[in-house]
Amino acid sequence: MRRIFCIFAFLVLVLPLAACSSPTVQAAEIHFSFQCKADVNTNGEQFLCNLSRTAPGRASVQVLSGDLDGLSFDWDGDGFSISYKDLCAKSEDCVLPDTAFASVLVKVLDYAERSDSLTSGADGSFTGTFEDKDFTITVDKNTGDIQTLVIPETNLSVKFYNHNKEKRCNVCYTFLFYIYVIRHR
Repeated sequence: MRRIFCIFAFLVLVLPLAACSSPTVQAAEIHFSFQCKADVNTNGEQFLCNLSRTAPGRASVQVLSGDLDGLSFDWDGDGFSISYKDLCAKSEDCVLPDTAFASVLVKVLDYAERSDSLTSGADGSFTGTFEDKDFTITVDKNTGDIQTLVIPETNLSVKFYNHNKEKRCNVCYTFLFYIYVIRHR
């Protein structure tokens, strides 16, 4: 009985580790729901932003630096709001110009999450085309977190970092399961 338990525990501990060391990431493994910081470069301007995205049509972009510091754009799935300090304006549709970096960023991420919208490249890069504009997304091969988004035609490049998402740690869960089994034998 002890031998069977040891073999089972070994398999439970080792198999998740083998799965985590995958050298490539597939489009379906990209994390499109996240919170992070974003360095935005657009048409010669630079902004530091907080970006939160939970689902297509549900995102928030808060500008933390630059000329737009304090401005916040929110898509809640049912409408759009823009706020600055204590002022807020809401509408059913996004009122930003189609070329505004926040609008482009959210639309491209929404589009990229669709199945078959991305073509896999080398070293965790994916390409796609949205509204006749080519874009490239690079992804961390180990975590599935989006690292960069570049859209040359709109002079937009975004670097994503400090992702704050629910961490899924198979090793941790496996270890806790192992401890639970040992304590309740």
